[in-house]
Parts: sequence; structure tokens; C-alpha cells
Amino acid sequence: MKYSAGIMSHSFWYIETKNTAEYLAEDISKKELMELSLTENIYQVDSERRARELVNVCYRRLKGFSNDLLKYLSTCDQNSGKLLVLISILTDDILFFEFMHEVFREHILLGNFTIKNSDLDIFFMNKANQSEIIEKWKDTTLKKVKANYKKYLIEAGLLKKSDDEYNIILPFIDYRLKELIVQNELTPYLNAITGDN
Repeated sequence: MKYSAGIMSHSFWYIETKNTAEYLAEDISKKELMELSLTENIYQVDSERRARELVNVCYRRLKGFSNDLLKYLSTCDQNSGKLLVLISILTDDILFFEFMHEVFREHILLGNFTIKNSDLDIFFMNKANQSEIIEKWKDTTLKKVKANYKKYLIEAGLLKKSDDEYNIILPFIDYRLKELIVQNELTPYLNAITGDN
């Protein structure tokens, strides 16, 4: 999977991803989902472009989820649902996963529950030194990607803004969610969120 800045133009889309999971759990194909999106406006958006984008992004995020995990996402409580949506994003975006694993998880392991803007700056500077793709990104692109990382983590309930820094909030993991994550071989993504090994 190549590094991409696609995340800068997408939202967290909790409700939309949850609704998509419900359709996919009923064995609806991507083509049928697109048809529903365009003809019945299931995502309640104001343009065909956005209707298409939501199908493409939500489907891509969830394509590796088992039917059990899709059913769980469509019916679980908000806390578990938001964590699963975040995990779906991490499975789709290698750079965001690396940030979570190398920065977020490391902070938890070290007992440092504060993320600063400088942590993001250092992470992206290191990645730019390792990757020509990221090295070529404009400052505006980097700014949007960093902003979305923070926004996603706030929406998932894992960060809380405090002045110029962000406090890490350790999540409660429902036993059924943990069980399904292990069954679906998604443990590294959960560990990046909880700080576990």
C-alpha cells in the first residue's frame, strides 16, 4: 500500500460507515450500494459526486471486515462503533496507521498522555526523509493531513484538545469487540489505539 494524502479530503464519517456496514452485512454488492446511493440518496448528501465518494471510501474502509464484524459495527454502542470506524480507516491508510503505531502508541507506552503539534511535525519530517511521495507534498497538504489526524482521534474519543496540546484518552474496549478484532486479525490496529503489545 502506497502512502496517500487522500485522508485530507475525507471526514470520519461515523454514521455513514456504520450504515454502509449494515448494507454490506446483508451481502449487498458495491455496485448495488452505489445504485442505492445515487437513486435513494441513502447518505443524504447534496451532490452525486459526494454520493459516489461516500460509497467508494466507506466500501474501501470496510472491505476487509468479516460479516460478523460488519453486523457488530451496525448494531454496537457509539464508543465501540467509533473505535471500529477508526480501525477501518487505519486499515485503509498505512501512513495514519504508522502515526498511531509510532507516535500515539509510543506515548501511551512511555506514560506520556499528551500529543503536541510538534509530535506530528517530527513524524512527518521523518517520513519525508524516508519517502519521496511525502517529501513532495506541499505544506498545505501536510497541514490538512495533520489536522485530519487530530480531528479523527477527537471524533473517535481518543484525544481531547487542551490549549495547544491534545490529551490522550484510553478507550474502553468491549470484550465482544476485542474478540472480533482478534478473529479478524486486526489486533495490530487495536494495539496502536490502546498501547498494548
